[in-house]
Amino acid sequence: MDEAKLMNLRNGFTKSLDDHCQLITGTKDESPMQMFYKDKGVFLTGGTGFFGKIIIEKLLRVTEVAQIYLLIRTKKGKDAHARIEDLFNDPVFAKMKQANPKYRCQITIISGDCSLPGLGISPNEREIIKENVNIVLHSAATVRFDEKLKMAIAINVHGTKELIKLAKEIVHLKALVHVSTAFAHCNMRYIQEKFYSGPMTGDNACKLTECLDEHTLNTLTPTLIKGYPNTYTYTKVLAENVVQQDAKKLPVTIFRPGIVITSYREPVTGWIDNMYGPCGVIVGIGSGVLRVFTGNMDNKAHIVPVDLCVNALLASAWDVARNTYETPPIYNYVPDVDNMVTWRNYMETGFKHVNDIPMRKSIWYPCFTIVPYMWQYHILCFLYHTLPAMFMDLIMVLMGKKPRMMKIYRKIHKFSNVLKFFSSNEFRFDNDNVRRLADKLDERDKRIFAFDMRDLDWINLFRVSLYGLRLYVVKDDPSNLPESIKRIKRMMVLHYSTLAIVYSLTAWALYGIIKFIFFKA
Repeated sequence: MDEAKLMNLRNGFTKSLDDHCQLITGTKDESPMQMFYKDKGVFLTGGTGFFGKIIIEKLLRVTEVAQIYLLIRTKKGKDAHARIEDLFNDPVFAKMKQANPKYRCQITIISGDCSLPGLGISPNEREIIKENVNIVLHSAATVRFDEKLKMAIAINVHGTKELIKLAKEIVHLKALVHVSTAFAHCNMRYIQEKFYSGPMTGDNACKLTECLDEHTLNTLTPTLIKGYPNTYTYTKVLAENVVQQDAKKLPVTIFRPGIVITSYREPVTGWIDNMYGPCGVIVGIGSGVLRVFTGNMDNKAHIVPVDLCVNALLASAWDVARNTYETPPIYNYVPDVDNMVTWRNYMETGFKHVNDIPMRKSIWYPCFTIVPYMWQYHILCFLYHTLPAMFMDLIMVLMGKKPRMMKIYRKIHKFSNVLKFFSSNEFRFDNDNVRRLADKLDERDKRIFAFDMRDLDWINLFRVSLYGLRLYVVKDDPSNLPESIKRIKRMMVLHYSTLAIVYSLTAWALYGIIKFIFFKA
């Protein structure tokens, strides 16, 4: 790819966003949703996470929210105030800072922790929340699939219970949104927008952690979560039960996003700050490390871009504040049945652009095999992952360096096992509530807070996702793209030359064996 094509590629990634922003900034009057958030106090948990960052950015950039109260815990030796400075250094906030230079005046830090009693909030800060907050957005959770059950219940279940207690004390509460996951009830294959009974109540789960020590809970975990693939989905079910039982008289809603990936259009195209789920798979493939995976590629891909997802969440708060519901509305925010893609579409689009947007530090030419059966997966893992890793580690030892490839592949295989359940099973979701919510927006809000998945251009989303992963996760500078393209072409020649040699040697060996057998006979 020459410089002219590179410039066209980079311009293409920004043009759709610029057009979208022009529609937003060109709006003279405030929209109904902008009016709703104007002068409101928003209490947000999980604000330092992937999802929370986009919530903060969106509110500060397009609304005149009075104050955002961020619950932040001490992490890795950094207190809440130190972490907030790191938070706003993320490039995702660049456009917001231009539009709202005085944004820090709208941020109030609340030191706390969802795993602690009372969320770890001091009495004085609790009073501030009670008097000044109108909207509560609860997105904090431990998203580690292999989290110990005791900690998963403490954060995801008990934390939700404590948050509802706080919400009941808020004087002027307008809306409470609990962020769950579309796969909370993945023990079923057809998931509607309604409450389901879980294996036990959230209250009993909290009592269980009080009665049993961590070792005993770890021993009982396989039995307790039977039917669920991990402690994350299991505790999300329990948290929904807490909302159902404890928040009956509150203006509450449950928001269930699908598999959240990079941003689609705003604030920047393709932004992401992690390698969870399918984005991690794409990075693994692009770097030449991940070469085999198991799953049914014809299953539907229930992936959603983070910016559209946040828009839908903010709209759900707006809606529950202006309507009275007998039962809290639940929103399955997943791809619409009229505009869906399969995992095959996702992977094939990635392969299509692998030579246009290659990763600069890939260790081998991207080549990927997907198999439906575990016995095939284990055989190919040994041939494509373990044997090359052992060979590379041997070379490193001979060079006096520390071997690391086997350690990397142990992590990759653990990651693959986590995703296996979701890639191998087909799920179907209802999203009628989401459709109705989209139809309630006026034309201005349909532009400013766009989230209708029926309008999504999947090809463009996959394209900007690849570019974003390269830029924001792998940290490859766009200026080195021409060099990376030349490098990937050389690696392609090396890859196929190596295959030719291996196949030739294998054929020669087989020929020798057959000749020996017949000669001997």
